[in-house]
Amino acid sequence: KAIAESNRWNVTPNPGLLEEVNNLVEWPTAFNGGFDEKYLTIPEEVLITSMRDHQRFFFVRDQAGKLLPNFISVRNGNEEFIENVVRGNEKVLTARLEDAAFFYEEDQKHDINYYVDRLKKVSFHDKIGSMYEKMQRVNSIAKVIGNTLNLNQTELDDIDRATMIYKFDLVTGMVGEFSELQGVMGEKYA
Repeated sequence: KAIAESNRWNVTPNPGLLEEVNNLVEWPTAFNGGFDEKYLTIPEEVLITSMRDHQRFFFVRDQAGKLLPNFISVRNGNEEFIENVVRGNEKVLTARLEDAAFFYEEDQKHDINYYVDRLKKVSFHDKIGSMYEKMQRVNSIAKVIGNTLNLNQTELDDIDRATMIYKFDLVTGMVGEFSELQGVMGEKYA
């Protein structure tokens, strides 16, 4: 809280992360670090996942709610050599963000149809087929439900498109590296 206030940052600690960090340290010393602003071009969810889930960092926002290229973390120990701890944490986060930037850029080199086609090779269940076949079954069921509800043609077209692509991000590099972003990246790429 003191670091956030002195920098005029807004921090809303994730309760689960706060509990985890609290149980990991015996002598907590909070510190802050940062990363290159160029990574802010990556979707916010990717940055937050990298900080919160992978590094146990608390992300920060400015007064307007915009994500900032900074974080707060907690060290188990005193403030001695804290600058080394900060540099080390920044280095590890930068490596994660470099991976994220790479996958984000690479994934966008192909269109959604490319990824949907790749789902033909992803097994959903050995007795009932691929993820692609699952999407076709969901599409058929959605059409029946849409017609039963007397949806208009625009709504039916939207449902048709959504059910034919809703799993495509499973085969993207980003979801391969950050599996917890399944669905989120599909929305971003679509």
